[in-house]
Amino acid sequence: MMTPELRENYDFIVVGGGHNGLSAACTLSDSGASVLVLEQRPHIGGLANSGPFLAEAPNHILSLGAMDDMFMSCTPFIADLGLHRYGYRGTPVEAPYGWIGEDGSTLLLFHDLDRTLAEVRRFSAADARTYADLQPALSWIFEALTKVMPHHPAELPKRDLGKLLLKLAPSRSIRRHLGHILSSNLINLAADLFESDQMRALTTYWGSMIGPIDHDGGGFYCVGLAAVHRDPGVIRPRGGMGATMAAMAAYAAERGADIHVNTRVDRVLVTNNRAVGVRLATGVEIRASRAVLAAVPPQSAYGGLLDEDVLDSATKAKVATLPASGNNSATFKIDVAVAGPVHYPSGDKYRQHIDGFDIRKTALMTGTFEQNVKQLQEIRNGRTLDEPPVYMAVLTANDPSLAPPGQDVVYLAANVPAQPHGGWADYKAKTAAAMMRSVSRHLAGFDNEIGRIETSPADFGEQFATPNGSYFHVDMTPLRLAMNRPAPGLGGYRSPVRDYYHAGAGSHPGGGVSGWPGRLAAQTALGRH
Repeated sequence: MMTPELRENYDFIVVGGGHNGLSAACTLSDSGASVLVLEQRPHIGGLANSGPFLAEAPNHILSLGAMDDMFMSCTPFIADLGLHRYGYRGTPVEAPYGWIGEDGSTLLLFHDLDRTLAEVRRFSAADARTYADLQPALSWIFEALTKVMPHHPAELPKRDLGKLLLKLAPSRSIRRHLGHILSSNLINLAADLFESDQMRALTTYWGSMIGPIDHDGGGFYCVGLAAVHRDPGVIRPRGGMGATMAAMAAYAAERGADIHVNTRVDRVLVTNNRAVGVRLATGVEIRASRAVLAAVPPQSAYGGLLDEDVLDSATKAKVATLPASGNNSATFKIDVAVAGPVHYPSGDKYRQHIDGFDIRKTALMTGTFEQNVKQLQEIRNGRTLDEPPVYMAVLTANDPSLAPPGQDVVYLAANVPAQPHGGWADYKAKTAAAMMRSVSRHLAGFDNEIGRIETSPADFGEQFATPNGSYFHVDMTPLRLAMNRPAPGLGGYRSPVRDYYHAGAGSHPGGGVSGWPGRLAAQTALGRH
């Protein structure tokens, strides 16, 4: 699949082989154009990849970034490309997310809404009623998102959205909830809506993985709660996210795209304000007769990839002030390969008295509502609690193919300061130890650990060019969406440089594994928008 020899000229060059770069390559190559994808890492997929990244555990497939498909599967993307013909297999998760308490008590979000309401009712009948009452408003937001995703932000389907608004307009409850959601930060929203600590904590933690929960308007980060219950639900690709990346690469390669890894682009070449090609770190120059697409953060696309004199001062100012982890909250990951099973001693015992559901199959979040708020306060000051709230997922519980029989792959994450007091050189080991203290209160079996990969926000920045550790490149705030993404005047994929397009998560529709930023940027470069 990977082409060993570079040609001197292509129609299109795509800088960045993450999922949006591959999406762009699929779209461009489908038109019959010659396409080159250049990825500086040893593997394609970026933060949406998975693979045997531990030398001592070559049969354990780890996911350093994304683990779920919440957006590709609910839009036409997979069907448009026919990725099933290239090996893609997606499996819905019965209970994708949940919360676990110090005593092992669990609150699980099942795809089945009625089953979820029964879960919530065990902690608060009032919260169950509120959660049910919220669903139409959350579904409205999620349906609006999925309708908007496949469209250029300047060509949004106003008629479809108008029909949706008219359909929902008669409901005072929906209008009331929409107003509350869109005018609150997520912490205030959780405090106002729910009375149980369990629902407050779960809503707060889940939303924190999407955006800054303390920003006004960030109440809409709870929209993921709707994705859990809508069809097709939360999907896990069999074989990990890397299987999706391989399917996309196979699609593009079959249509003649050249994909090169371990190939760093030093500069995008610009002549008379037109992108004409790239210069590699080796000094080799490759020409693009039609366009260059940057499937990288806008901070890189409009920063280091261009010579200093290419952009005007106004554009540079917009790029310099792009919000990325604006509240200083980013993700610390620990991915573990285990030569045996892991389990939740207290959680399993608790669950046996309810329904016997295997909670290993659910990504569980910890911490009380107060602890989640305290961790955010610590993060603002560049610190972390001694036992911070954590996110735990035993990936092999839903997909045994990720490890040898009877063995496990564990995905651990925590919100931490993007910029800790004193820097990451001294803080990395302390943060990992703090996370594992929290994890060990719930999850057992690490005596059989083969090895682990610890990735700090600084590591993500160095390895994947995530600005300030932000997966989404630009925070998904209400004022940074559609044509305002990444900034007013820079939306719509076209850059101030002719034939140079931004195709990363910092463009519409934003972060998460959807493939649409790359696909829409490619369609724009082909003249379809």
